[in-house]
Amino acid sequence: MRNWIGRRVIKTGLAVFITVIICRIIDLPPTFAVITAIVTTEPTAADSLKKGMIRLPAAALGASFAIAVEFIFGQNAITYALVAMLTIIVCSKLKLDKGTLVATLTAVAMIPGTTDHAIFDFSTRISGTSIGILVSTFVNFFILPPKFGPILVKKVDELFIETAINFRAIIQSHFQDDPTDKTKYYRHLHEELTKAYQLTQFQHDEWRYRRSSEFERRSFDYLQKKLNYLHLILFHIGKICHLRLNQTLSKSDEKMILCAIESFCTIYKDRFHQVTTDHYIHIEGLKKIGKHQKKDDTFSAQICYELLSLHDVTIELSQITADERRFSMEEMNYPTYIFKKQLSYD
Repeated sequence: MRNWIGRRVIKTGLAVFITVIICRIIDLPPTFAVITAIVTTEPTAADSLKKGMIRLPAAALGASFAIAVEFIFGQNAITYALVAMLTIIVCSKLKLDKGTLVATLTAVAMIPGTTDHAIFDFSTRISGTSIGILVSTFVNFFILPPKFGPILVKKVDELFIETAINFRAIIQSHFQDDPTDKTKYYRHLHEELTKAYQLTQFQHDEWRYRRSSEFERRSFDYLQKKLNYLHLILFHIGKICHLRLNQTLSKSDEKMILCAIESFCTIYKDRFHQVTTDHYIHIEGLKKIGKHQKKDDTFSAQICYELLSLHDVTIELSQITADERRFSMEEMNYPTYIFKKQLSYD
């Protein structure tokens, strides 16, 4: 069920449920409150608190425009267009961009139900919108707080596996003289890496409002280091993407390069990034190929240089992983999801 119903889905449903109950108790129309509760549920409590402070005044502006424009032009197409435009423009000028969506939805949804009692309409709509914002913020902060550690572990593992798969595809494209754009593999990996970095930012935002243990922060720093090393790995893979096969490789050289690539892929797929003796043998083979090349602008020389640089990064990655794994075995309070064989994700 966790593949279908996550924490954010549950929190959104709970926020809507509580919002409707409150509106029924104080005899307010729940429509505006429900819309607001849905669109204001954020990934982190920190986002809810920060954006909630912006969304309240933005929603008030949107409601004001809806009443004023409807009073002048009535309920027609020009009213909807003007209200939406004015709300977006003013929110942008006042730097309330994070509240623009809520303000615009509140404003245009208010138009069909307006009456001759402008003050009553304004107070009713703003009350409902405020309830939606406050309830979603409350639920997001106190109910099912997000756990980004296990999510980030899963994301990092998937990224390293994808890196291995795409790295192999890039090399095969080179040797098979495939005209397909090789940078598409790199771009995809870079986009996924950006999403992973966003998860780290979410966690740091959460820690501003929640307690965390020393071991939890240490484990998260380790995951960030892995992302940093992955960034360096992608840097060298990106340079390999732009190499041009300008020479005919001997069968032995091609085999040695492919064996080295396969060794790199095996290390990246391994969650512990263990380096075997065979890997060092392949690296020595790459060094010999590089020495035999008279020109540095040949494909063999360039790819050997990038692979040797990649080897240095990979060795450092393997070392920090081994050190952290050893530390996790010595400390009972270290988060179990970092090196657990069978991970349980929330």
